[in-house]
Amino acid sequence: MRPVLHVAAAARTRADGSLASAVVLQWDGNGARRVMTRAQQKGQLIGVSYRAVVQGLMEARRLRARAVIIYVDDAQVVAHLHGTERPPVEILGLYLQVRALMNAFRSADVRLSAAPARHEPIFAAAAALPARGHAYADLPLWAAAS
Repeated sequence: MRPVLHVAAAARTRADGSLASAVVLQWDGNGARRVMTRAQQKGQLIGVSYRAVVQGLMEARRLRARAVIIYVDDAQVVAHLHGTERPPVEILGLYLQVRALMNAFRSADVRLSAAPARHEPIFAAAAALPARGHAYADLPLWAAAS
Protein backbone atom coordinates (compact mmCIF):
# COMPACT_ATOMS: atom_id res chain seq x y z
CA MET A 1 0.00 0.00 0.00
CA ARG A 2 1.35 3.40 -0.97
CA PRO A 3 1.50 6.05 1.73
CA VAL A 4 -0.73 9.11 1.82
CA LEU A 5 0.82 12.48 0.97
CA HIS A 6 -0.16 15.27 3.37
CA VAL A 7 -0.32 18.71 1.73
CA ALA A 8 -0.54 21.76 4.01
CA ALA A 9 -1.17 25.11 2.27
CA ALA A 10 -1.47 28.56 3.78
CA ALA A 11 -1.33 32.20 2.75
CA ARG A 12 -0.37 35.21 4.84
CA THR A 13 -0.44 38.98 4.43
CA ARG A 14 3.03 40.44 4.87
CA ALA A 15 3.89 43.60 6.80
CA ASP A 16 4.16 45.64 3.57
CA GLY A 17 0.67 44.56 2.44
CA SER A 18 1.80 42.04 -0.18
CA LEU A 19 0.96 38.37 0.10
CA ALA A 20 2.95 35.16 0.60
CA SER A 21 2.11 31.48 0.53
CA ALA A 22 3.75 28.28 1.66
CA VAL A 23 3.10 24.64 0.89
CA VAL A 24 4.43 21.75 2.95
CA LEU A 25 4.32 18.19 1.57
CA GLN A 26 5.02 15.24 3.83
CA TRP A 27 4.48 11.51 3.40
CA ASP A 28 2.73 9.37 6.03
CA GLY A 29 5.16 8.11 8.64
CA ASN A 30 8.16 9.92 7.16
CA GLY A 31 9.83 12.93 8.73
CA ALA A 32 11.17 14.22 5.40
CA ARG A 33 9.18 17.07 3.91
CA ARG A 34 9.26 19.36 0.92
CA VAL A 35 8.63 23.06 1.41
CA MET A 36 7.66 25.54 -1.32
CA THR A 37 7.14 29.24 -0.64
CA ARG A 38 6.15 32.11 -2.87
CA ALA A 39 5.68 35.87 -2.52
CA GLN A 40 3.18 37.88 -4.55
CA GLN A 41 2.72 41.62 -4.96
CA LYS A 42 -1.05 41.93 -5.25
CA GLY A 43 -4.25 39.94 -5.21
CA GLN A 44 -6.70 38.57 -2.70
CA LEU A 45 -5.68 36.36 0.20
CA ILE A 46 -8.20 33.68 -0.79
CA GLY A 47 -6.79 33.58 -4.32
CA VAL A 48 -3.28 33.09 -2.94
CA SER A 49 -4.61 30.27 -0.73
CA TYR A 50 -6.09 28.57 -3.80
CA ARG A 51 -2.83 29.03 -5.73
CA ALA A 52 -0.96 27.39 -2.84
CA VAL A 53 -3.33 24.40 -2.99
CA VAL A 54 -2.86 24.17 -6.78
CA GLN A 55 0.92 24.29 -6.35
CA GLY A 56 0.78 21.54 -3.71
CA LEU A 57 -1.49 19.29 -5.79
CA MET A 58 0.65 19.70 -8.91
CA GLU A 59 3.72 18.72 -6.92
CA ALA A 60 1.81 15.74 -5.45
CA ARG A 61 1.02 14.56 -9.00
CA ARG A 62 4.65 14.96 -9.97
CA LEU A 63 5.61 12.78 -6.98
CA ARG A 64 3.06 10.18 -8.19
CA ALA A 65 0.96 10.28 -5.05
CA ARG A 66 -2.26 8.32 -5.29
CA ALA A 67 -3.92 9.62 -2.15
CA VAL A 68 -3.64 13.09 -0.62
CA ILE A 69 -4.98 14.84 2.44
CA ILE A 70 -5.03 18.61 1.92
CA TYR A 71 -4.85 20.82 5.01
CA VAL A 72 -5.89 24.43 4.41
CA ASP A 73 -5.93 27.08 7.14
CA ASP A 74 -8.66 29.12 5.40
CA ALA A 75 -12.13 27.88 6.45
CA GLN A 76 -13.71 29.56 3.43
CA VAL A 77 -11.58 27.53 0.99
CA VAL A 78 -12.53 24.32 2.82
CA ALA A 79 -16.22 25.26 2.65
CA HIS A 80 -15.95 25.92 -1.10
CA LEU A 81 -14.24 22.59 -1.75
CA HIS A 82 -16.75 20.69 0.39
CA GLY A 83 -19.61 22.33 -1.51
CA THR A 84 -21.22 24.08 1.46
CA GLU A 85 -20.49 27.57 0.04
CA ARG A 86 -20.24 28.91 -3.48
CA PRO A 87 -16.85 30.30 -4.49
CA PRO A 88 -16.73 33.97 -5.54
CA VAL A 89 -16.67 34.63 -9.28
CA GLU A 90 -13.17 36.15 -9.05
CA ILE A 91 -11.63 32.82 -8.02
CA LEU A 92 -13.88 30.45 -9.96
CA GLY A 93 -11.05 29.46 -12.33
CA LEU A 94 -8.75 28.57 -9.43
CA TYR A 95 -11.57 26.67 -7.72
CA LEU A 96 -12.21 24.61 -10.87
CA GLN A 97 -8.50 23.94 -11.27
CA VAL A 98 -8.28 22.60 -7.70
CA ARG A 99 -11.37 20.41 -8.24
CA ALA A 100 -9.88 18.99 -11.45
CA LEU A 101 -6.56 18.27 -9.75
CA MET A 102 -8.34 16.57 -6.84
CA ASN A 103 -10.05 14.24 -9.32
CA ALA A 104 -6.62 13.10 -10.55
CA PHE A 105 -6.06 11.18 -7.29
CA ARG A 106 -7.69 7.97 -6.12
CA SER A 107 -8.43 9.69 -2.84
CA ALA A 108 -8.34 13.41 -2.03
CA ASP A 109 -9.62 14.78 1.25
CA VAL A 110 -9.74 18.47 2.23
CA ARG A 111 -9.55 19.38 5.90
CA LEU A 112 -9.32 22.55 7.92
CA SER A 113 -5.83 22.67 9.39
CA ALA A 114 -6.28 21.79 13.06
CA ALA A 115 -2.68 22.59 14.00
CA PRO A 116 -1.43 25.46 11.81
CA ALA A 117 1.22 26.23 14.44
CA ARG A 118 3.07 23.08 13.35
CA HIS A 119 4.20 24.77 10.12
CA GLU A 120 4.08 28.37 11.35
CA PRO A 121 7.87 28.93 11.09
CA ILE A 122 7.67 27.96 7.41
CA PHE A 123 4.75 30.29 6.77
CA ALA A 124 6.57 33.08 8.62
CA ALA A 125 9.59 32.52 6.37
CA ALA A 126 7.29 32.80 3.34
CA ALA A 127 6.01 36.12 4.67
CA ALA A 128 9.62 37.38 4.89
CA LEU A 129 10.45 36.60 1.24
CA PRO A 130 11.30 39.46 -1.11
CA ALA A 131 8.58 40.46 -3.54
CA ARG A 132 8.16 37.92 -6.36
CA GLY A 133 10.47 35.54 -4.54
CA HIS A 134 10.39 31.76 -4.77
CA ALA A 135 12.06 29.25 -2.52
CA TYR A 136 12.13 25.49 -2.81
CA ALA A 137 13.64 23.20 -0.21
CA ASP A 138 13.91 19.79 -1.82
CA LEU A 139 14.15 16.98 0.62
CA PRO A 140 14.30 13.26 -0.25
CA LEU A 141 10.59 12.50 -0.59
CA TRP A 142 11.13 9.99 -3.40
CA ALA A 143 12.51 7.46 -0.92
CA ALA A 144 9.08 7.19 0.72
CA ALA A 145 7.17 7.21 -2.58
CA SER A 146 8.39 3.83 -3.84
